[in-house]
Amino acid sequence: MSLNRSERGDTCNELNANLVLSGLTPENIGGALGWTLDRTTAALAVAGAAPRDVWLVRDYIDAAIIAAGKTPHPYSSLTEQMRSAADSWFGLIDVADVITGAAR
Repeated sequence: MSLNRSERGDTCNELNANLVLSGLTPENIGGALGWTLDRTTAALAVAGAAPRDVWLVRDYIDAAIIAAGKTPHPYSSLTEQMRSAADSWFGLIDVADVITGAAR
């Protein structure tokens, strides 16, 4: 599955709205994931990033929001209904493995 220009723009806006809600910064996310700032910002911009990176950033931000007792804003393309298909296409990484260090 590939997102069209409109879907990429919507996803970028949704990720960044949840980034604000989470209180995280791109630097926080990149540091936690062991990524460069460029890789993190590409995922947040949904531009030039691997799809699995975009999903991992989505999941990382959402985990932080939920841990703070809040509810993430919904996503129009990166929905839970699309997770299984995205996993089969891109081999998603479980955010829990990243948080515990099992994915490194």
